[in-house]
Amino acid sequence: MHLLRFLPLFFLCTLACKSQQRSADGYQAFTGATIIDGSGGTPIPDGVLLLQNGKVVAVGTQQNVTIPTHAIRHDVTGKTIIPGIINAHGHVGDVQGIEGGHYSAQTIKDNLALYARYGITTVVSLGGDREAAVPLRAVNDTTATQRARMFIAGEVITGNTPAEALEVIDKNHAMGVDFMKIRVDDNLGTSPKMTKEVYRAVIKRSHELGYKIATHMYYLDDAKKLLDAGTDLLAHSVRDLPVDSAFIKSIQEKKVPYCPTFTRELSTYVYGDTADFFTDPFFLRAYDQTTIQPLLDPARQAQVRNSKSAKTYKQQLPTAMANLKTLSDAGVPIVFGTDSGIPTRFMGYFEHLEMTMMADAGLTPMQIIVSASKNAAEYLGLKDVGTLSPGHWADFLVLDADPLVDIRNVRKMESVYIGGEKVADKP
Repeated sequence: MHLLRFLPLFFLCTLACKSQQRSADGYQAFTGATIIDGSGGTPIPDGVLLLQNGKVVAVGTQQNVTIPTHAIRHDVTGKTIIPGIINAHGHVGDVQGIEGGHYSAQTIKDNLALYARYGITTVVSLGGDREAAVPLRAVNDTTATQRARMFIAGEVITGNTPAEALEVIDKNHAMGVDFMKIRVDDNLGTSPKMTKEVYRAVIKRSHELGYKIATHMYYLDDAKKLLDAGTDLLAHSVRDLPVDSAFIKSIQEKKVPYCPTFTRELSTYVYGDTADFFTDPFFLRAYDQTTIQPLLDPARQAQVRNSKSAKTYKQQLPTAMANLKTLSDAGVPIVFGTDSGIPTRFMGYFEHLEMTMMADAGLTPMQIIVSASKNAAEYLGLKDVGTLSPGHWADFLVLDADPLVDIRNVRKMESVYIGGEKVADKP
């Protein structure tokens, strides 16, 4: 009885709280911040970001943007606003803590919510996606989300013959994926590699069906052949050798984007000891000592240290980093990605670690921000996300410090917004 008496008051309070976030016709104005729109252009000081119903209406100075008198205003003077981070190579739905094998709709939601709390507002899940992911993409075109937007590639395409591989394409197509993905790698000589005949057939059929195709690769020679075959994204760094002039010319001419995923290499060897980031408060926002305890086991650490993969990938990481700088300087479009969402590749945190590693490779903070906004959206064909531009979803971060001074300042997030709605700090 008493509960029923107070229910109307509860709903009134709920509506009032919601109305404080936006006006009756959906206008919000964020004023006073320096705005980096993701295009690579000059930041806008003392800017205005005007939203309506979760989308950007205008971006500019307070002198050239007219704010409706009834708009809800947010004073963010002294802050910096950047677009939400797009991870063009992640994985969603399989991992809880550091364990795989938990694929479910709930795990997908939990993973995407975790990404969002770290400022990653869109994730392209490149492989391992199942039917449970398909309906969860419906939030991509709404504001009703406390989790990152998601695009999927379905099952990674494999096969010893074109016929076998085309069966996987048909399965993915029937599921309704956004991309296709292939693996052309022998895992440092430990497994067979997809043949040229097979991957050419896969790329041809994917294009006939209207899909862009992302490629996992390692070797320079394979990367060259894949460019010739028509791949749409090199989803990892070339790691075995420095890129040469023939490769640079080919990737320039074809305008194929390049996704470095340095933290993928890091994850293969960093747990040979106790990782420095285990004590980082920013890491500990989401990951506790119970989660990382298995990675502190001396026997496990010794096994990692002594493994061929750890030694090789650690040795080749400087080559990958040098290749990124070479390609960026040559004008090759760089898209941001991490390969996180695999066990021990920590979703959310690894994206910020990747930014630091890209800076260590020689990219400027602005180049890194563009790779994670404009480039990722444009070259992967992601709809209504990327830059803070009229018509795009209002996915953005409000920062307490200038990321152009130090890319690590992206970690100093005052708040995260997806579709103009503030993301909760905690689950």
